[in-house]
Amino acid sequence: MNRLFFAAASAVVLSVSANADDAYNARVDDHAPIGVMGDHFHKKGEYMYSLRAMFMDMGSPLNTAAGPQSMSKAMYMAGMMYAPSDKVTFAASLKYSDKSMDMLMMGNEMDAGVSDIADAGFSAIIPVYKHHDRRLLVKLGANIPVGPTDKQDAAGARLNLGMQPGTGSWGFSPSVTYSQFLNGWSYGVQAGASIWLDDNSYGERVGDTLSLTSWAAVQVKDAISVSTRIAYADMAATTGLMMPATGDERQILTGYAGINTLVKGHRFAIEAGVPLWQDRGLNALKSEFSLIVGWQKAF
Repeated sequence: MNRLFFAAASAVVLSVSANADDAYNARVDDHAPIGVMGDHFHKKGEYMYSLRAMFMDMGSPLNTAAGPQSMSKAMYMAGMMYAPSDKVTFAASLKYSDKSMDMLMMGNEMDAGVSDIADAGFSAIIPVYKHHDRRLLVKLGANIPVGPTDKQDAAGARLNLGMQPGTGSWGFSPSVTYSQFLNGWSYGVQAGASIWLDDNSYGERVGDTLSLTSWAAVQVKDAISVSTRIAYADMAATTGLMMPATGDERQILTGYAGINTLVKGHRFAIEAGVPLWQDRGLNALKSEFSLIVGWQKAF
């Protein structure tokens, strides 16, 4: 909760210091819920700054006597979007990762924690079709492997790739998004993928992911909307590990609820999610809860 407070406080400070005269006059549900990326574009000359804080807890271990018992992940992301023309919007992001895991080894409690810069991202968002009440967008994204992959535990052993801040691999992340805006409410659907193009220096590669998400948002007031979202992800196993069972192969269906608000052109959003169904395969831990908090400001 301290991290959540920090993220919320940072957003408030930024909103106070920004120029309130440059209000962005879009409807409050013009953007998808804060957990969806690549859902909107900008007109020529417009740009947008954003901050996101994303948290996830994992538990329910397969083995309560040994091995991983719980894990928490936090990702802090700063983003910028800029449209050099009406035909394309570029987006870039920098990330900071904070992961911790509690384990039992030979009856002894152990913990490992890693905090560092994660991989960066860059993408181009292209409006294939746009109308005043609907749009179809294509996103072509890239993962840029700048995060370290050599972090070690207290005993000096290298941690597995799932605990590392970076992946060490270049990646391709395309998506297609359709949104429809009606009187007082909106909905959308997005299909995407994360495709990893090479092995890292340890001969490892994160498993590819296929994802599908759909949402609906209702305007409670002109500046407030509530949203629901359902998301499915199919994640392949990481390859090249000494123990492939830890490769994070899983399928998961998650339900989300969120709130979005506009305050003098600043968009604040929060979205909480819980798994509705998941198949973790041989993975030790289940996903249990996720939370995303964000701030966005367009000029």
